[in-house]
Amino acid sequence: MSMLRVFERLVEISRSKGIRFVLHFTKCRGKVGIDREIKALDEEGRPAPWGRIFPGITPQNILHQCILKKVEVYKGSQLLGEYNTIEEALSALT
Repeated sequence: MSMLRVFERLVEISRSKGIRFVLHFTKCRGKVGIDREIKALDEEGRPAPWGRIFPGITPQNILHQCILKKVEVYKGSQLLGEYNTIEEALSALT
């Protein structure tokens, strides 16, 4: 599955189920938040301009250039689970 398709699927689940995803990386300081749309998050989890958090990296290339450490899944402020891969998070929700 292409990265663009993975992000589309996460956005789709976020919108339909009211779920929020936070992707954490080992080689990049920022995080990616998916809460009805894809957002760049700073170290504290606040939305910030994509170019400032991930200079020179497009959303489609983020998972190739930054190594995924974990995926957190939230419903409101409640943490539903932490997963090692996006696939694990998706299969836990479907």
